[in-house]
Amino acid sequence: MTSGSYNLDPETDDGILSKLDEASVVTDDGGGALTLTDEFRTTWRRRMEHLRGRDPIEMLALLLDADPEMLTLSNEGSVTVTRSETIGEWPSEAALVADVAAFVALSEQLPGWEELDGVIRDELIARLRVFLELCPNCGGDLVDKGSEAAVNKASVPELSCVECGAALF
Repeated sequence: MTSGSYNLDPETDDGILSKLDEASVVTDDGGGALTLTDEFRTTWRRRMEHLRGRDPIEMLALLLDADPEMLTLSNEGSVTVTRSETIGEWPSEAALVADVAAFVALSEQLPGWEELDGVIRDELIARLRVFLELCPNCGGDLVDKGSEAAVNKASVPELSCVECGAALF
């Protein structure tokens, strides 16, 4: 697996990636791997560029429809957001930018987005990060250190930016 594609194993697909395929977010690249459609890649990238450098609390307040004053951010290696209890955790601010941008882009493209259970929406958003080709934080190249040591298809990617070091997984 390289960044930007994901090998779909029909035996382990839990319906999340199929849902993305049905909504024309991902497509088969002809070789058995899924890749983002050009339209969705462009939309998602544009959303990430718009969010880059913005205050993460403001991004999450919009996403959660919450008062930014009620949210607390801890950025010590990973990004954790709390509102009396933990409501989200990301490996980096770059991952947070990617997820907020994906939330906005999916809400525009995936029919029935608003009716989906929050857990399913979170899973759809998180799965999209394997398709990133550039860092949402700085635009740098990404490397999957997990694929270098992978022993099976079910390995978790360890996607990070070669420029700024941001971890995406």
